[in-house]
Amino acid sequence: MKGDVDMPFKKIDVKELLEKEFEDVALKSNYDQIKKEYELIEQIVKIRKQKKISQVDLAKKARVSQQAISRLEREKHIPKIDTLMKIVDGLGLKLTLTER
Repeated sequence: MKGDVDMPFKKIDVKELLEKEFEDVALKSNYDQIKKEYELIEQIVKIRKQKKISQVDLAKKARVSQQAISRLEREKHIPKIDTLMKIVDGLGLKLTLTER
């Protein structure tokens, strides 16, 4: 096509880039925390789907809005602990803590 410019693309090694960035201890710590939050959200979504519970039904059981469930599942919002506990209860689950 006329006017197109061939732009060479530089291959990026994401793993190497992250390793370099994670030399910053604060950044690594923040990343690890966020990763844990999103892993928990993924588990909640997986269990809701396995139980074949709609977002609407879960919202009713958890006494939260369907929009709150949707935002959580689209990973647009990390809920406050009280909302998270309502959702866990709505799924008939128990949140347990164990040592690593």
